Amino acid sequence: MPAIAALTVADGQATPANHTFGIITADGKSGKFADKSSGIPAAYIRITDEAREPANASGAYRRLVSISLPTTAVVDGVTKVVRTSSAQLVWNFAQDSTDQERKDLVAYALNFSSNATVKASIWGLDPWY
Repeated sequence: MPAIAALTVADGQATPANHTFGIITADGKSGKFADKSSGIPAAYIRITDEAREPANASGAYRRLVSISLPTTAVVDGVTKVVRTSSAQLVWNFAQDSTDQERKDLVAYALNFSSNATVKASIWGLDPWY
């Protein structure tokens, strides 16, 4: 089990900038992190990472990561959240999976998401054809 600590994650700018996500809570099952650099709690970028045990003998170990990215704008002189985009990542591991099988699945998921064509398709809102 990883010890809870602040995380540094780069954004997607042309020149990526690192963002520090400080700890909000941790309870032995999930960790919640936030980039509080905006100074506005409603506008904090948030990441939640939750580990779930199998619910039954045929269930899977699950890892759920969610990322919430609020966007602010000045409306009538007040900075407000005007929209929020989000992403969810879910890994399901068979109870009898090996360490290498889990490493491979994580690598495939992350490397697929890092593929230039895939990234362009996702942010361009373009489906496969």
